[in-house]
Amino acid sequence: MPSYCTHGDVSAFMQVEAFADSPATTPTQSQVETFIDLAESRVEELTDHAWSTAKAREVVDERVRVQRVRSNVVNLRGRMQLRHYPILTFSQHATPSLAQTNGNVKLWTGGSYVDFLDSDNGKTLGSSVTDTGKNLFVDTQQGIIYIDNYSTFNMVNSSPQGVDAYVSYKYATATTPSDIRLATIYFTASIIVANDDLNISQTTEGSMDNRTKSEKFEEMGMKILKDHHRIDRSMAMARAIGGFGTGMVTP
Repeated sequence: MPSYCTHGDVSAFMQVEAFADSPATTPTQSQVETFIDLAESRVEELTDHAWSTAKAREVVDERVRVQRVRSNVVNLRGRMQLRHYPILTFSQHATPSLAQTNGNVKLWTGGSYVDFLDSDNGKTLGSSVTDTGKNLFVDTQQGIIYIDNYSTFNMVNSSPQGVDAYVSYKYATATTPSDIRLATIYFTASIIVANDDLNISQTTEGSMDNRTKSEKFEEMGMKILKDHHRIDRSMAMARAIGGFGTGMVTP
């Protein structure tokens, strides 16, 4: 089901009558919605991101290193930066699955990996980064997971193959930005106009033919994504395992 734009957005942009299934237009509403789904998938692949909660993407067992952060008390806190963000809010559940909790946080505790989102493991989950005194709290907007008293977990034994944690999560921007919506409209219009058999975009003397229009719409969709820095999104700090936060810092 389309999320970034509607068939009405596309017909309004193309200045054609509203698409419908009954009586059937050419293309039909259902066909246009399929084209929108294709355009949305293209946007997601180009930007490596999901742009509405309904389109949330899943990451399973991302390999993460924990950065030890010095606090103003004796113990240290741990901080993990996830590759994708914003992330959906975590919850706890007995024997959790990604569908139940929006994720898993399996942290090496010296002898085994313990899922901090498994309520059977006796770990507590804070509601925000200011909710201290909990074993785990999350900055969902920045994709940062904080662990309380991390040094007590990691003081004796190093984790296997240097993997401090495996994190599964869902990520998406909750509300579709206007530039993503417009790029999706352009890509959808490009698909429709490229099909000469649909004969939906009549040419007149001096106007562009359908192939040229399709190429222009495609070009504009790409330009919007590039102008808004949606392609090749990057972080200031390394995200790959062995990169972010292998040492100790003072916040």
